[in-house]
Amino acid sequence: MERTGRKFVSPIEPLALKWLSLIEFSDEESNRTKLRAQAIRLSNSGYSINQISQICLTTQETVSKWIDGWEKYQFDSLIDKPRPGRTPLIPGEKHDEVIDIVKKNPKQLKSAITEIEEVFGEKISVKTLKRIIKKNCVGAGDGNLSKASAMRMSSGKRKKGSKF
Repeated sequence: MERTGRKFVSPIEPLALKWLSLIEFSDEESNRTKLRAQAIRLSNSGYSINQISQICLTTQETVSKWIDGWEKYQFDSLIDKPRPGRTPLIPGEKHDEVIDIVKKNPKQLKSAITEIEEVFGEKISVKTLKRIIKKNCVGAGDGNLSKASAMRMSSGKRKKGSKF
């Protein structure tokens, strides 16, 4: 393909192209990182920003930013930057402990909250606890499940009349 009058990445060395291919088809990388690697490879192959944006299902402006990032930072531009957000009161790796506390008496979340505060030294709300339960319990993805039924389903007991 001819490269005239449009923005393309500077020619990329064969070894870097091989790394881009490995990133693009990796199971460990995020989908956004793989998509950026694909866009850079396509630009190197002579595809226009318009064609790349259609292939990647994104805007031409986004593809242009990816190319600019590649020119400036190379492989570092493919990785997502940290996103802002509140750090969780109880980290994800401690959620199993929280679930175990709640399973002791799933109908009394306030007493579970008191015990969680003692164990973790963090005060959490009932809403936060429900969010942790919903995120970590099998079958709790259904918004209609009560916390008690979510606990029963996660412990292997089926709710009467349940199709699961």
